[in-house]
Amino acid sequence: MSTPIIPSLQKNNRIAQWFLCVCFAALSVVPIYRNFYYSNGLLTYERHKAVIEQRSEYYNPWQYRILCPYTVEALLWTYNHTIDKVYPIEEKMHFSIEATTGTTNETDQFVKLMQTPGAMKYMIIFIFFRFVEHLLIFFLAWRLWSYFVQSKWLIFFGINFLALSLGNAVAVADLSFNTYMDIILYLVTANVIVYRKNPLILVPITILAAFNRETGILIPALYFISQVDFSTFSLSNAGFKKIQWPKLPTWLLTASMYVLFISIFVGLRMYFGYRPQQVWKAQAGLPMLKLNLASAVGVKAYMELLSTYAVVPLMLLYRFKRAPHLLRKWFLFLVPIWFLVHYVSVVAYQTRLFMVPFVIVMLPMLLWQIEKEIQQNTVVQTTS
Repeated sequence: MSTPIIPSLQKNNRIAQWFLCVCFAALSVVPIYRNFYYSNGLLTYERHKAVIEQRSEYYNPWQYRILCPYTVEALLWTYNHTIDKVYPIEEKMHFSIEATTGTTNETDQFVKLMQTPGAMKYMIIFIFFRFVEHLLIFFLAWRLWSYFVQSKWLIFFGINFLALSLGNAVAVADLSFNTYMDIILYLVTANVIVYRKNPLILVPITILAAFNRETGILIPALYFISQVDFSTFSLSNAGFKKIQWPKLPTWLLTASMYVLFISIFVGLRMYFGYRPQQVWKAQAGLPMLKLNLASAVGVKAYMELLSTYAVVPLMLLYRFKRAPHLLRKWFLFLVPIWFLVHYVSVVAYQTRLFMVPFVIVMLPMLLWQIEKEIQQNTVVQTTS
């Protein structure tokens, strides 16, 4: 009886995998479209060229985030020596739009960009790179959330919600490759932690994070905090004595990762030449915090955060004590630090900058709460 069933199950599993691949691919397109249609996607070309030529518009910090720009250059080199040899797209395709009613300024900019030598090939690489980043985010999020949530349909719903959030988090943004690479590196870290993989994997992840974006500095700390047992902690006088700290190898590995990260962080600024952080809207610190909390810019930030997160953070706080211990640790460590640092350093209506805690902590916590509620209701119905 089992012999014919096994191939059938394998076939169904392959169909499900292909179904997910098609859905993930479709969902990966939407944020890219919104970046071009509703934000500054067309500025990616000039901003990328500026980084490569060491003349970034915002030298500090853009010039020091070199992982994605040089990865794009490597992909372009590969494209030029493979596909472009077979089908030289800039010789075969020419952009021009004729309209009796005239064209919009954005359309004119797009046509002008596509007529710039080399720009068309860059745009192909840009779109491909962001597309792959989205696929990796969805795959790694699926893996991470599966550790906490059993229902695949519930996880699939979460991926759909994430795709819509990514699509809404494009205010004042070019394609921002480093932001999405940041999410990927944090997701890899989280998966290594929950599935108890060899923690030495986090060494190259930390190195990549240091070349990618300064926000990667919390990756070693996220690993360390995950190894600390706070389950017996209380606010009493002896509460801190009950914390079970990790063993010496965890301390040494965390310290080593920070030595690597800080060395790369400083080395990049020495190599390119250090310049103070450039000002946009307000000085970093208290002036930026006031701008984000109590101004027209702050109101815009609140609306953009709502359109990106909905009220998920409030829902989580309402039932916070019920969440898994590990997710509560991550929430208390990552969310306050992440929001505080960004609220005092950048304009907060750029909600793509807040996606790491949303993907790593908030969405799996929400999905876990939903599944537990369903399971409890099912038990009550079956026993009544």
